[in-house]
Amino acid sequence: MAPQPVLLRNVAVFDDVARTFRRGLSVFCREGRIDRILAEPLSDVPAGALVIDGQGRFLVPGLIDCHVHLTSGGDPNELAAIRTEPLAIRAWKAERNAAATVRAGVTTVRDLGAADHLNIHLARAVDAGLLEGPRILAAGYGVTMTGGHGHGFIAVEADGPDDVRKKVREQLRAGAAAIKLFASGGVMTPGVDPRSPSFTLEELRAGVEEAHKAFRVVGAHAQATDGIKNAILAGVDSIEHGVWLDEEAVAMMVERGTYLVATLTAPWQIAHRGVEAGVPAYMVEKGWQVLESHEQSFRAAVRAGVRIAMGTDQGTPFNRPGENAQELLRMARLGLSNAAALLSATAWAADLLRLADRTGRIREGLDADLLLLDRDPLVDLAALAEPDAIRVILARGTIIRAALPLTTPEPEAP
Repeated sequence: MAPQPVLLRNVAVFDDVARTFRRGLSVFCREGRIDRILAEPLSDVPAGALVIDGQGRFLVPGLIDCHVHLTSGGDPNELAAIRTEPLAIRAWKAERNAAATVRAGVTTVRDLGAADHLNIHLARAVDAGLLEGPRILAAGYGVTMTGGHGHGFIAVEADGPDDVRKKVREQLRAGAAAIKLFASGGVMTPGVDPRSPSFTLEELRAGVEEAHKAFRVVGAHAQATDGIKNAILAGVDSIEHGVWLDEEAVAMMVERGTYLVATLTAPWQIAHRGVEAGVPAYMVEKGWQVLESHEQSFRAAVRAGVRIAMGTDQGTPFNRPGENAQELLRMARLGLSNAAALLSATAWAADLLRLADRTGRIREGLDADLLLLDRDPLVDLAALAEPDAIRVILARGTIIRAALPLTTPEPEAP
C-alpha cells in the first residue's frame, strides 16, 4: 500500500550542486516519491496530504551507509554471538538493528556480509513491508580465500579464478544486490594479518567480471597496500577501509574513479574501547596497528581528490546500529568539509551504489528519502548524529519519525 501523501512546508532544501540550502520551499511527496518542489507561499495544499510545517528547518536526503552488517549489533565480542546463536535469534536481532538504523535517518544501506544469507532475507522482508528498515543492498556472503579474512562467519572460501566465479555466481543466485570480495587480511579474524594481501589479481578480476556482468556493484575489503592495488586493477567499484594507501594507490584510485569507503569508526572503536570493555585482545592489538595509518591514508585520499562515500562497518564492536552518523564527524575531523561529508552520505554514496535514479538527492521523481533537521548541517554537522535534532524522517515516503505536528487541511466546502 502506498504511503499517505506528505507535504513538507516552509523548508530549506539542500542543493547538492551548489552545496547550500534553498529557502522558502515546500516538498510534496506522493506514492513514496518526491512529486513536486514548490515555492512558498502555496496557493493551495494538495487534498488529503499530511502537512508538516518545517518553520524554515533544513531538509536533506536520507543518509546512505555503504558498509554495514545489520545482522550484528556491535557487541564487544560479536564473532562469538554469530557462531553460537541460533538463526532465529540472529534474525530477530537483525530486525531490531534494521529498525534502529532507519530511525536514525539512515534510509539506505549496503550490507556487505552475513551468515546464512540473512541480509538478503532481511532486505526482502523490508521491501515487502513486513519489517521497518532502510533500503538494503545485500551482498549475501562475501567471498574470501581459504583461511582469509571473514571465513567462517560472513564469507565463503574460494581458491583460483574459476572457484571465485562460482562463489560470486552463488551469491547472485541467492539474490545478492551487491558483491564483496576480500583482497587482504583484516582486524576481526584471528590469525589473519591486515597487512597481507589475499586474492590474486586474476582471482579478483574473475569475481569483478561476474558481478559486473550481472550489473552489481563490487566492494573490496582491502587494507594491505598490495591488496588495494590488486583490487583497483581488477576494477572494483569501491575500496573498503583502505588502511595502507601509498601515493601510487591513491593516484590509481583518482585515475580510475574508484571510491573509498573508509569505515574510520570500526578500528577507532575497537582500539579505544579495548579489552577492558570486552573486545578480544587480538582485535585490540590489530586495531591500534591500523589506526594511525588508516587516518593518514584517509587524509591523503581527500587531498588527492579520491571519490569518497560514507560507510561505517556498523556491527563491529561498539559500532552500533543507529549511531552511523558518527562516521561523518570523523571524516570531517580528518579533512572533509561539512558539505563534502554530507554529500558522501547522500549524493556520492548514491552514485557509487548506482542508485542516483532512486535516492541521494532532493529531486522530483526520486524516492522520498528525507530528513528534516533543526540545525544547518553545513554549519553544525553534529545535527545528523543527534536524534533530537532530526525532527522528521521519511523513508520511501513512509513517515518513520515526526516530532512536529501533523495536520490535514479541511476540504473546501462545495
